[in-house]
Amino acid sequence: MSTTDTTAETGGWTPRLVLSMVTMVMILEGTALGYSLVTTALPAITTHFKTDQGGWLLTGFILAGAILCPLVGKLADIHGKRRMMIICLMTSTVGSVVTTLAPTFDVLVAGRMLQGAVLPTMFLSYSLMRDVYPRRILPLASAVAMTGTGVFSVGVPFLIGWLLDNWGFRGLFAFDALWMLILTPLLLITTPETRLRVPSRVDFLGAAMLGFGLGILLLGISSGSRWGWGSVATLGALAVGMLLLFGFVKRSLNFTQPIVDLRIFTRRPILLAAVTAATAYGATAVTGSILPMIGMTPGAAGLGYGLGMTASEYAMVTAPQSMAMVVMGVVVGRMLNRVGGATMMRIGLLLMLLGGFQLGFNHGSYLQVLIAALLVGAGTGLAYGSVPGLVIAGSPADKQGSIAGMVQVSYSGFASTTPVILFVIMGELAMRTPDGAVRYPESAINAGGVFLVGLMIVGLILASTVLRIPKQDSMISQVPDSLPEPPPATVGAAPDGGR
Repeated sequence: MSTTDTTAETGGWTPRLVLSMVTMVMILEGTALGYSLVTTALPAITTHFKTDQGGWLLTGFILAGAILCPLVGKLADIHGKRRMMIICLMTSTVGSVVTTLAPTFDVLVAGRMLQGAVLPTMFLSYSLMRDVYPRRILPLASAVAMTGTGVFSVGVPFLIGWLLDNWGFRGLFAFDALWMLILTPLLLITTPETRLRVPSRVDFLGAAMLGFGLGILLLGISSGSRWGWGSVATLGALAVGMLLLFGFVKRSLNFTQPIVDLRIFTRRPILLAAVTAATAYGATAVTGSILPMIGMTPGAAGLGYGLGMTASEYAMVTAPQSMAMVVMGVVVGRMLNRVGGATMMRIGLLLMLLGGFQLGFNHGSYLQVLIAALLVGAGTGLAYGSVPGLVIAGSPADKQGSIAGMVQVSYSGFASTTPVILFVIMGELAMRTPDGAVRYPESAINAGGVFLVGLMIVGLILASTVLRIPKQDSMISQVPDSLPEPPPATVGAAPDGGR
């Protein structure tokens, strides 16, 4: 294994580095592909397995990635970033194979959780490039890697549509497996390993408590209508999940290097970033569940909605949505220092609110659905692009990296819950055909729209009132002081002695 560290070199582009950069772009696109292929295929999958638990296909993927990101980040500091990227890609490949062959819905969800291992490669790729690329070419390489994903995001919906129409949802997962199988050896061949190593303590127990706590809690919520809301199984799942999450909170406040340091959220700027990002990312998961139902449900089904699009035709909705997101992301980059991340975030949430209302209540034609998709896409671009600015504005320079990771875990964790909650709400209004297939009537789509709009209203109110910070409305300001370390007595009280 190469351990060459090229950051001190003055060299330029070589064929190997060009191929390395292309590989990085493809890996970053693979993370988006792992999410978007399921949002498009969701109606086909839930129909095939005759289930009303489709939210778990998004929840499992996001939740696994959210928990793995800080763990993998620490392990990368200890063992090497390229090594951890390879492990993540191989794990995700296994997940893609499992989902391709899954005989039951439960196995499919397990495969989706394994696929979520690809998400940590997003930050690892940039970090590895920073460590091993010559300094002279690093700015251009990073920019190409970032904008490359934007260009591909416009074409991916058409690829997904073609695969789904011709090969079914299993063809999508098989393509994802092939994608990862090609990229893994390419990364190994083209990109050297970083020599940088940072000793770190990994909070495996905290990660397990957070992951299992959220998972069991969501299991109880999603299964309540089938088990009975007052049943022992439902109440037991809710109790165990809450108990694990309480233990996670207690551990976070006592462990020296927790997976999520909850103490940082006592700072209002960081809480603002986390809450607004959670709202935006959660709304994206909800939109990604409702939009394909409206687009690809046949109007002849008699449910009161449905454009009857094929997956390829549905790309005429999602491709413009992706373009709107990319364009508004560029707008954030241009405007952030003048208007502030908080202002851009509020505008983004407002656009997503309007898009959610349009999607939930005005979706009778392609033009109406396209308007909803464009509003959501534009709002998503503004909201997502504002998150780094909010973190920078509210973080001391020496803590920005770690705080950004904590904020990412918090909003990803919340985003993993919204698809499950959505399908619980819609499931209360769902109908089953004689063969067991689940059908969502117009009232269920309306209820999903209400949930989405309500989520946006809560985020906007919090961002505009109790969490509002006027100085963040106009510019990025650097917080000069570092975060306080926990008192020695608190650290010493860790139940496992800090291990």
